Amino acid sequence: MKLYVIGNGFDVHHGLDTRYTSFGLYLKNNYWETYELLLDYYGFADLDPDFPTTMSDPLWSEFETSMSLLDKDSVLEANMDAMPNYSSDDFRDRDRYTLEIEMERILGLLTTELYKAFKEFILAVQFPQFDHSRSVNIDRDAVYLTFNYTDTLSQYYAIPDKNVLFIHGKADEHIDELILGHGVDPESFKEKPAEPPSGLSDEDLERWMEYQSDQYDYSFERGKDAVNQYFSATFKGTDQIIKNNEDFFAKLGNIDEVYVLGHSLADVDLPYFKKLEQSVRPDAKWVVTFYDPDDEKVHGETLTGLGIANVAVVRMEQI
Repeated sequence: MKLYVIGNGFDVHHGLDTRYTSFGLYLKNNYWETYELLLDYYGFADLDPDFPTTMSDPLWSEFETSMSLLDKDSVLEANMDAMPNYSSDDFRDRDRYTLEIEMERILGLLTTELYKAFKEFILAVQFPQFDHSRSVNIDRDAVYLTFNYTDTLSQYYAIPDKNVLFIHGKADEHIDELILGHGVDPESFKEKPAEPPSGLSDEDLERWMEYQSDQYDYSFERGKDAVNQYFSATFKGTDQIIKNNEDFFAKLGNIDEVYVLGHSLADVDLPYFKKLEQSVRPDAKWVVTFYDPDDEKVHGETLTGLGIANVAVVRMEQI
């Protein structure tokens, strides 16, 4: 029995404009403030189709992984003018929260606004007339796990939805949000509380504690806490998603052929592939496609590193 794992390269192969660089251009044209934040605080290249080097920026290519790269210190530093002046005659108690409010506004642009834009972008993707020269030889009666949000399998190959698990959601007007995010544990972004040096005398320890107290600023800490919420809001909890779909994985015990079509095998999604390796037959044959020549070796090594022994790496046209 066959399992097909579908990634974004499958849609691109069929002429759908679903690249993350295209999403970046959509942001640039429709959500400028969010786009500018990605440039300023993550290091994304300013996309320009007339300059090919910008269109091959690895941060855009691995957009989900790059979502963990927010430079929170730069965000705070750039907005220090929102900090209250406690000594001013004009100071009001509400001024303590101005930095926090601004951080929450930026957080909204990088989460709620970005996810809204992504859903709009996916829903606007056009399906070109089917090009039979790009057809892939796939089994209509097989099991499908797709990381895409589109219904390409149904549109072009008449694969029934009952055979397909949309692991990150299917684009639909009625779905609030599609699953998109990084895979870094949000706890790793939190600062550890300062600890006094060892061996201090009671007097020195008291001085150290007084110094720490003097350094504490309520307004700044509130703003910092607001920024840190970003990493939780954009975290793609793969472990929980796998648990939510345990029934699907439990039914893969008879799978002896796995075809991974157009997936980048990015780190953020590797927990899914480890789960698949544990769910299908131990002697299953794995076939993974590559597009960039540099990926041919990398894809094979990635799957081998997950404990998969029988791996072939081919081009999509060879399926």
